Formats: sequence, structure tokens, C-alpha cells
Amino acid sequence: MKNYTRKTDRGAPRDILMRAAQEVLRNNKSKAAAAKDFNVDRMTLSRFIKKIQQSEDAITGYKAVAAAKTIIPETMEKDLAIHLVTLCDIFHGLSQKSCRVLAFEFCSRNNVNMPRSWSEHGLAGQDWWLKFAERHQLTLRAPESTSLARASAFNKPVVNKFFSNLAKVMDEHKFSPNQIFNCDETGLTTVQKPKAAVAKRGTKQVGSITSQERGELVTVMYAVSASGNSIPPMMIIPRVNYRDHFIRGAPPGTIGCANPSGWMTKGLFIKFLDHLIQQTNCSVDRKVLLVMDNHETHMSFIMLTIPPHTSHRLQPLVRTVYGPLKTAYNIAMDSWMRSNPGKNVTIYDIPELLRIAHNEALTPKNMSSGFACTGIFPFNQTVFSDTDFAPSATTDNIVTVSGAADDGRGEEEPGPSVSVRHNEQGPSDRRDEPGPSPRPYVSPADIRPFPKAIKPAKPTQRGRKKRSTTILTSSPARAALFHEKFEFSDSSADDIDDTDEDVIEGDFVVVKVAGKSRIVNFIARVDSIDNDEYEGVFLRKVLSRMTGKPSFVIDNNDEALFKKQDILAKLPIPSVVGGSARRENQFTFSCNLELWNIN
Repeated sequence: MKNYTRKTDRGAPRDILMRAAQEVLRNNKSKAAAAKDFNVDRMTLSRFIKKIQQSEDAITGYKAVAAAKTIIPETMEKDLAIHLVTLCDIFHGLSQKSCRVLAFEFCSRNNVNMPRSWSEHGLAGQDWWLKFAERHQLTLRAPESTSLARASAFNKPVVNKFFSNLAKVMDEHKFSPNQIFNCDETGLTTVQKPKAAVAKRGTKQVGSITSQERGELVTVMYAVSASGNSIPPMMIIPRVNYRDHFIRGAPPGTIGCANPSGWMTKGLFIKFLDHLIQQTNCSVDRKVLLVMDNHETHMSFIMLTIPPHTSHRLQPLVRTVYGPLKTAYNIAMDSWMRSNPGKNVTIYDIPELLRIAHNEALTPKNMSSGFACTGIFPFNQTVFSDTDFAPSATTDNIVTVSGAADDGRGEEEPGPSVSVRHNEQGPSDRRDEPGPSPRPYVSPADIRPFPKAIKPAKPTQRGRKKRSTTILTSSPARAALFHEKFEFSDSSADDIDDTDEDVIEGDFVVVKVAGKSRIVNFIARVDSIDNDEYEGVFLRKVLSRMTGKPSFVIDNNDEALFKKQDILAKLPIPSVVGGSARRENQFTFSCNLELWNIN
């Protein structure tokens, strides 16, 4: 039902009638005298006073007509509105047309009288939908794409494990806000996303000039603190060899490096850590907490990784910094295009555009609020509600604290359940309808149930398992890794106990894995141990073109999950091949591996 607009001046407005009625009821003035004083009809005033005396909350005028013509009873409307909101909370919201179809089916299944047009078109009317959305504060919003992995990974067991690790390091080291950092990378391209432009109403297509069809990517790495400060970023330029002029015009203190792909690599990340050490003056005696994705680190850092696929919720930079940064960057590029007509933006123009966006987006308020809204600082483990965890309830493939899929029947804390309380007996204000017997009440959830995964996720190859949140610097593997790979002093390796025959974190072992037709053996690095379950990464065998001898490379994308009984042997600490940048990542073992026929 559309909003009614007065077309004449006939009749008296409600506020004038109310003032006239007050004169009659409070000051004992006659109805005729009050009607004459306020220039209203006497009978209109009499009817208005009668309605007020019957009920002060009585609905009068056009609102009463609208209430009388409501198609779906109020209680049923509330059920429908709650169901639609819950579907949106679990990331399965409906379009306007789907909502109208559901409303029609809801009325049809509950034998509610409907307009003929609803039955003819098989959906509720547009006018009804607009008023229904207005009554229940519903609106259409463009959803953000969220992968199934993110929806299932962000659940209570995973987040509780992260906050447990965070509480552990906070209690142990008593970090102040200026010692808590978050680092993450983002990509900037030479093609901006145009903003909305003013155009004539009814125009079907509006264009905006961009630099190119497909641009080049430059990766920018930032680190911000909970106190609202940031260190100068690092820019990774998609070139083979780096030149100083690549970052001309960038924010002061920016460092640069080159990589053909323009992406972050493990070696470049170590360079960023050195930059972070210089900017923060951290040391073994004055450590800082670095919240980030999985990377190896230096001993002057306490490293806490967030769970996989949860950066959209737990990464401060993602929550409050990179969004404004991208917006300001696009605006700066739009201005550049208008100031330089006919020219294309190149990667050498990105540093200056980043400097403009940097000043707009990296404000103390944005940086500190990112730590607050994720519950990192001030520490707040209850910052996320059950509604935030609701999407993980739509799938049985919930990632638990150990990283494995959980069907909800194990000992792990189950994810949030999705439930809506419906009136089983049906609404009390439902209209009387002809028929031999009333139908049982059918709720919206009966017509369109909440989505739920039926088949469990397929197991990954070789028993691989995703990592969970980890305090990387508490692992004994850090000293061995950095001693062998980055030439740390021998004192750094003294912490490793290689005399113990039991397998510990950081050891390299030979593991048997059941293939499709036979048993194959692989070398794996042990990263964490949980009773008889071991987690780590597999090594990939590489044959030397010159000697034909095998060496091994750690494949971080090939994660391993295996049992204690699958371990065939514990290998000695490997040696780095060295001699070139590529061979710095290759290892050899001082034992005969032919015994196990390693793949």
C-alpha cells in the first residue's frame, strides 16, 4: 500500500484537532465553541474526541484504514522478517524477488487470504513489499563476496584459540600499545576503480576514463601499532632489478625492492623485518608483538599468527586501514588522470599516489580502532557475537583449533547454531477462514530452511591440513631454521636439542603416505605436535642438472598431517646447498635416502 498524499485542504490536520480536543477535555469548553475557535467541523471534532476517550493509543485516520487492510497478520509478519534477517546473518540473504515469492508461499501454505494479483504472478506485490520492509526496518544492501573457506573458518573454537594465544603472550611480556604491531600486504594497481559520477537521470551507461585495460601490480607492506603509529611501508616493484628511482615520491622512509611478479616472497619478508627492527628499535630485551599471517621470524619478535581465512575479521589493517587506503588511492588516481589527460599511469607513478593516500588513510584513529574492533588491544575476547559466527553454522566443514574439519560431534566446542523461535500453534490474530479444519501453522523456515551442508568436504591430498593460530616464536624450530638458512651464530642453535631420540618440533622425518595404488614416502618438517598427531609441511625433491643428486625444497603449500606410526625415520639437520639465490632454498641430508625411495 503506497503512502497517501493529501490532495486538498479539506478536513482538519491531526495536530489542530488534538489542540481543540484538549480545550474540550481539559478546559471544559463546549465542542461547538472549540470547533469555531479552531475552524474545524463540529462533528469531526466530536468523532475525534470519542476515539480518544475510547483509547488514547487508538489508531485513527488513514493508519486505521491501512491496519484494517493488512494482508499478513502481525505475528506472521514478524516470523517472516526474523527469518529473512537470519538468512542474511548466515550469508544466505535473499533478493527482493525471492522474498516476495517466499511471502506468497507463506500465505498460501497458511491459507491466508491474498489479493488476486499475488496468485496470478506467484509472488507478493511490490507495494506490499515496500510497506513490509518499512514496518520491519528492512533494506536492500549489496553483499560482499565471502568464500566458503572464510565462512567456515571463522568460528568460536578457532577464534577462542587465537585469543588464548594472545592472552598468553600478553600476560608473559606485558606489551604496551606501542609494542603491539600488525603487518600485512596489499596490492595497488595502475588501473583505478572509478567512483560514482553525476549524470542525467535515466542515463543507461556512464563511462569514466581509466589508465589501462589491465594494469600492473605493486605490493605494499605496512606495519601499524595499537597506539596509532605506523612505520614507513615497503614497496615491491614488478621488475627484475631494483633502482632507487622506482619509489621516488613515496611516503618518507619508504624502502623498495624488486620481484618479477610484484608479490611478497619469504626473502623479501625478511628484509621487511629488518626494516621493522630499525624503525621500532626492538631487541631481545625489548621485544614487540607482531600479529600477522604465517611467516618465520627473528628472535626479537614475539610472533602470533591469526587463523587461516580469518583476516577479514582478525586483521587490524584489513578492518580499518586498507579500505580507506584503497578509497583514497582511487580518488588520487582519478585526480591524476584528469590532471594528465591522454597519459597512462605507470608503476613509477604509484609511489606518489600512495603518499597522497597514505596521509589520508593512515590516521591514528584508523590504526588504533583496528586493534580495538578485533579485540587485540584493548584485549576483548567477547568482541564477536554469535551473529558474527553464524555463517560457520551453515556447513559441517567447520575448521577447529587444530585445523581439521569437524562435524560437530567431536569434543571441540561446536559452532553457533541458527534457530528462530516460531509460534507452533500459529498466530493468535489469524483471520477466521472457511473450511472444515484449520491447517497446521507453516513457518517461513519450513518453506525455505536454513542452508546446511549435506556432504562433508572432500579430504585434501596426502592428509594435508591447514595451519591454525600459532605463537611461532615459541617453537624450537625457529633457531634451527634461521641458523641453517640465514647464517645465524652458533649460539642461536644451542637451544635445539638434537640428541633426543624423540621427534620434536623442527625435526625432519621420513613419512609414509597411502597413495591411490601404493605406499609412497616423503620428507616432512614437523611444525607442531598434538599427542600422536603431527603437523608440518612436505619437502619437494629437486634433481641437480649438473650432478644429478637430489636436493629438497620446503613446499609451504603442501601441508602435512600424519600419525606417529607413519614416521619411518628421524633425519639429521639438513644443510643449505647455496651458491645462488635459487639454491639458497634447497637442502641436503647427510644420510643415505635411497633406503626409503623418497618421492
